[in-house]
Amino acid sequence: MATDLVLRCLSFLGPESTAMADAICRLVVHGAELGELERYYIVDVEARARGVVDAPLLERRGFRREWLPRLARAADTGAMSRMTGKQIADRILQAPAD
Repeated sequence: MATDLVLRCLSFLGPESTAMADAICRLVVHGAELGELERYYIVDVEARARGVVDAPLLERRGFRREWLPRLARAADTGAMSRMTGKQIADRILQAPAD
């Protein structure tokens, strides 16, 4: 599973885990700049705490799910030891959306 491979890569100390963490951070930062973050909705917990029965949903944006398999493939093929986090993130952002 992609998530397992990404987490396993992050758990090892060394340049590969640093490259993975850097790639993830860059994906979020540059993805936000490009408007490429995934939309999701959460319940307004403050409204719910005030007793609102049907608390509104708040839109948030975050890490795109299709980036996980791409990061996993990068880890699986050894790209983390050959490329910088910036190079990996740039390549993922250049790929067409799934």
